[in-house]
Order: sequence, then C-alpha cells, then structure tokens
Amino acid sequence: MSAAHDEARRFVEQLRMQNRAALGLPPTTAHPGQDAVNDELFNRFLRESLIPEDARNPEIRRLWEQARARDREEAGTEMFGQMHENIERIAVRSITRADGGPIDFTSLRPFVAELQTGQLNAVSMRVPGRHGAYLVLFETEMKLFASKISKAIAWAIPCYPHPAQEHMIAFEWGTGPIAERIKADPEITVRFADIVISYAATGSVAEAAHHLMPPGYLTLASNLRDSLEYFVLGHEYGHILCGHLDTAATRKGVLPAEEAEVLAYSWHMEMQADWLGMALAIHALMNYENQDFDLTFAGISLFFDAMDIMDRAVALLETGDEDARQLGSHPPSDVRRKYLADSLPQVVGNDPSDAETVTRALHMAESQSEIVRLLWERTRPILLDLRRQGLSAAHTWRTVPKEGGARSW
Repeated sequence: MSAAHDEARRFVEQLRMQNRAALGLPPTTAHPGQDAVNDELFNRFLRESLIPEDARNPEIRRLWEQARARDREEAGTEMFGQMHENIERIAVRSITRADGGPIDFTSLRPFVAELQTGQLNAVSMRVPGRHGAYLVLFETEMKLFASKISKAIAWAIPCYPHPAQEHMIAFEWGTGPIAERIKADPEITVRFADIVISYAATGSVAEAAHHLMPPGYLTLASNLRDSLEYFVLGHEYGHILCGHLDTAATRKGVLPAEEAEVLAYSWHMEMQADWLGMALAIHALMNYENQDFDLTFAGISLFFDAMDIMDRAVALLETGDEDARQLGSHPPSDVRRKYLADSLPQVVGNDPSDAETVTRALHMAESQSEIVRLLWERTRPILLDLRRQGLSAAHTWRTVPKEGGARSW
C-alpha cells in the first residue's frame, strides 16, 4: 500500500473513533453474547447472498469464514477496492487530459472505506496531511441496505417461464402487471416497509426480516444491487477525475466527526460526476461483471429512488412532512435521474443500432421507479401512524432542509 493510502487508513481509523464518541458508542461495540449474535447474522448473510447450493458447499463456506474473520470494515474496504479497480480500468482506457495527454491515475486513486455518516450515499474528501490522498467514505449501512432494497424491488416484478431456456425464468417489466402483482400480494409491501421503517427509525437495516428468494430473483436483485453500488463509487471517483475536490468549498460538520471536512459541490458538479459515474459504472459492469446494459441503468435509477424514499421516510418521522428535509445536500433525485436518462444514448456512443437497447433500459428503469412509487404509497400511512404512536427517526441521521422543493409524485 502507498504512503498516501497508509495516511488515509490512519485518518479513517481516527474518524471512526471520533464517530463512536460523537454518537455515544463505546470504542468497540462488542458485548456479552455477541458471538452468538454474529453467528446468526453470518448464517443469515450466507442465506441472503448465495444460492442454496453454494451456501451448502463446504469450500465456499470455508472461504466466507476466512473473510468473516477479518474486521467488517476492513472487508468492506476490500470489496469497494475491487469495484474501484474495475472502474479505474475503464477510466484508463477511455479518459485523457483535455490536451490529449495521459492522466496519472495512480496519484488520483482514492482510498475507499466505510464510516457511519448519517447519509445514504458516499462522500469524498482530501486526507489532511503530507500526501493529501483522496478518500471515499461509504455509509456503513449502505451495502446491506442496497442488498435488501434490491431484493424487495425485484420481488415485485412478475416472472414467467423463459421461452427459450428450460428451467429459467423471464421477468415482466410492464407497469400494469407489476401493479397487479403488488396489489395481489401484500407481502411485497410488508418487505419494503420493514426495510424502510427499520432503517429510518434505528439507523440500521440489520433487524429487517430476512426473506429467501428463488435463484432467478436472487440474480436479478444482485444485479440491481451491484449497479447501485458501482454507480455511487463511480460518482465519487468522477468528482476526483473532474478536479472537483480541488476547487469546491469545504464544509465542516457534515460528518459526525468534527475534524472531517467534505466538499459542497454545485449542481453542475454533481451532474458532471453523475454522468461520468454512470458511464464508468455501466462499462465496468458490462466488461468485468458480465451484466447486461439495460439492467445496469435500472440499478442506477434505484439508487435515486432509494435515496428519495429514505429522505422522505426520515423527514416524515422527524417533522410529519415528507418534503421538509433530506439526508445531506444533493440536487433533487428526479432531476438527476432525468438528466442521466436523457444522456444514456451518449454512453453507448449514440449508435443507432443500440437504440432498442437504450429504449429497453429506460423502460426497465421507469418500471423500477413505478414499483418504488407504489410501495411508498402503501408505506407512507404506516409511517405516519407509527409517528403518531411516538416513533421517531434515529438520532444518527443528519438531515438538512430539502433542496429544490418537493418531488411531483
């Protein structure tokens, strides 16, 4: 590891200690009986993350046990590091300086880690010190939230036997069949509401119920989750590649750790990072994760829907008005999503032969957003009733007045 990343790692550890103190947590969260709890969470993780055959495979389980032995936050750092490696490989192949010269990507490579930020995204910053390394911090709960919300959304999509592949299923992305499925199966709303309410009220999704999924649905959910996570990392890397961290104004107090500074980006900068993050994420997923182009955009769209829903859920518990506040400073989700949808043809080079693929991608993203809209309509009155009963938002959330007004749902 480079000296700059060593400096970044030490800074992250400092932030984690300060965060625990700021949130009133002990230096370590271990407590009597924690081993039993960890065993149950680990077994649940295997059930949720692997198809049944792999979960029962002794060799695969041994590898996961080895990974489990590492610190949770360190394991997260490694996972995001692999994602960034794939994204950087795309950037090296496709991006040059304005004068046509090569970019020193090694000096721009961020250290990627996890921190409880109280915001449903990632933040980027420069590490104070001699080397001034770049740092990208993912919200600690984001991986698990992305996994669970992707499964809840996937479960709402009807399926039927694949016409060309035996023992396989195909999914019906039409909004009409989706609405009928949600109406006919109340369990879909229960799953979605459990995730959103648990996260809003406790700051964690660990206690949200576990639900088994058939292999086809699990694959769909995993693809949505991967696209969401790749986009978030690509977006933060986009800020670095565009030089935004060197020109934007710093803001103190955005993270619970008082010494941490992150940047206040303009809407223009956010859109730049969105476009570049989308392009890098889509091509990295297609080249290194064997994912279809159309499904990657549905996962990117899910990030904006998920962020909007958590903005609304936390604001509803805090104020009774879902449009009053949001988690961190960012342009309205629907504005960002529309910009990316309009830009999607550019990602494939405006090739007329890809027009059908782009149309299918936009259709799938619209259907995914309709799922979220329908499920939120059913979740909102549950949250309001819980608020009347005294339920409040977790104190770990860090909200600000909503930017750009209410979304037109």
